[in-house]
Order: sequence, then C-alpha cells, then structure tokens
Amino acid sequence: MGTIFVIQNQYGHYLSKQSEWVDGRDKRILYRTVHRDEAVNTVFELSSKDVALRAAPLECEVDENNHPKVEHAPAMFTPSERAGGEGTVDNSAEEETQAASAGGNKSENL
Repeated sequence: MGTIFVIQNQYGHYLSKQSEWVDGRDKRILYRTVHRDEAVNTVFELSSKDVALRAAPLECEVDENNHPKVEHAPAMFTPSERAGGEGTVDNSAEEETQAASAGGNKSENL
C-alpha cells in the first residue's frame, strides 16, 4: 500500500475535494494527491485566501480502497463556538429591537 498526502488545518479538520473543511469521517470525499509539491501548492493557495488558516500537508497511508487512513477530527464548530461560546448565539437584544420596531410601526399605522 502506498502513501498519499491530505491537507489538515489547525483544528484537525481535513480539506475535501469540494474545498470545504470536514472532520474526516467520510474518507471518500477527502482531497488527496500522491505529490507532496501539489499538496504544498494547494496549502499556499488556501492560505492566500485565508490568512488565519494554518494548514499543512499530511502524509498518510491508504487502505485497501485507496482511501487515506486518517483519524477523525474533533466535531465541527461554528466560529462563535470556537471563540468560546457554548454553541448558542444570544440574540435577545436583537429580538427585543425587532419587536420594539415592529410594535412601533403598528401603532403609527393606526
């Protein structure tokens, strides 16, 4: 069995063939190449578009179906969850503002 290169970011997620970050559970959709320089070029292109990205080519073996043998990454989070939130966004102030403006419009129309 040979080796291939996949791309992994700073959160442990892998680049998919559709240029999206995934957790690696479905190995069929992962971006892969047999050439290290091609993987490095892809990392360079991605980093040019997103300066906060910290990605690197990862050499890994392939299984009997030629899919990369990678460990599952942690669960995917939204940016607000990653920043320290608990996965929910507090929209109460925004909802109150919308309710107040909706209520104000009704009284003006009477």
